[in-house]
Amino acid sequence: MARRILPWLFGFTRHAGAYQRAGIARPLLPDKRLNAELCADDIAVHWLRLQRETIDAAMSSPDILSNLERFAGQSVLVTGASGFIGRRLVPRLVAQKAQVVLLQRRVESTTSSCDILLADLAEPDFEERIASVWEERRFDMVFNLAAYGVTRSTDSSPEGRCHERLLARRVNVDAALALFRHAQKTGSSSFVQAGTCFEYAPLANDAPRVETDPLEQRDNLDSVIYGVSKARATEALVGSASTSSLVVARIFNVYGPGEKSDRLLPRLVHNLSLGRRVPLSAGLQIKDYLHLDDVVEGLCVLALAARDREFQGVLNLSSGFPVSVAQFACEVARTIGGCEHLLGFGDRPAHPEEVPVLIGSTAARNAFTEWRPSRPLNVGLPSVVRHMIAKE
Repeated sequence: MARRILPWLFGFTRHAGAYQRAGIARPLLPDKRLNAELCADDIAVHWLRLQRETIDAAMSSPDILSNLERFAGQSVLVTGASGFIGRRLVPRLVAQKAQVVLLQRRVESTTSSCDILLADLAEPDFEERIASVWEERRFDMVFNLAAYGVTRSTDSSPEGRCHERLLARRVNVDAALALFRHAQKTGSSSFVQAGTCFEYAPLANDAPRVETDPLEQRDNLDSVIYGVSKARATEALVGSASTSSLVVARIFNVYGPGEKSDRLLPRLVHNLSLGRRVPLSAGLQIKDYLHLDDVVEGLCVLALAARDREFQGVLNLSSGFPVSVAQFACEVARTIGGCEHLLGFGDRPAHPEEVPVLIGSTAARNAFTEWRPSRPLNVGLPSVVRHMIAKE
């Protein structure tokens, strides 16, 4: 299966010019060096070499990352600290000697070293709860990572879907707007909203997404409840920005330590390491993967840069590299060793509503800051796989 599929996985686009304009790496295209007879390993070697050459020329410099020392002594409020990204962001801020305060619905044992404000954003009176615990306290920066619906509810009944939409609207839109308004009212200088690539509406072509592309509006579609709510949050926040700097970081496909067990990477590592076959789709979906630590660094850099430049708007937090799900899975299997035959490409159908190509343009972000992701997939993914195996 891999021999039949992988040779043209990166020949998916006829929009090479669009990639150049968007400031990202052109995907691997079939040429004289890549023909229909090449096997998966040949393609992987060629792809990784191109990726390494491109990223090595644009890694974050020590000077840029040393800029994060400016967090020392800054008061920072973080919501969603118990989530996948939040669990990595908070220790990074603490390490930079920021004065971190968490706003969350309950006390978590892993966050005992930080001050905590208790407010459940999913409750109907969330706005009063925010005001009562925040009061007039001023935070230099706010990171809003709180979100509902990243993992879809298992209740597929009409009542369940209605409840899911209600909570997505309340937490992702209304509570985010309430937090931003309170941040502006109390004098916060920078507000970072964790957005998502799923805010983007499907396009008729496979060009990389730029920040001004149309947003998801399909309210009647259950599979995009999360994306619709996050898109509306972006519109509401940008529309209400006045005194505080605001950056909505549209985060693309994050991978890293601490992913939930039902996600692709942990599922691959767990089953392949036990010698079990993993049912997959054909793996033709093209995604934009970014290491968790790059996401955390990017959020921190954008928070500082937005404050410095009084920015109010949206920026993609993406790698700019198109990678197929099949290539991602093969890299995991190669890291574990001797188990590529256990990748069940075609064993299950692709989700009919999944966007086949979703890559983020880095042009606007690259013009805004000199920071670049510093963990290419061929380095970051094997490292995470080995970490996960050690935790098994």
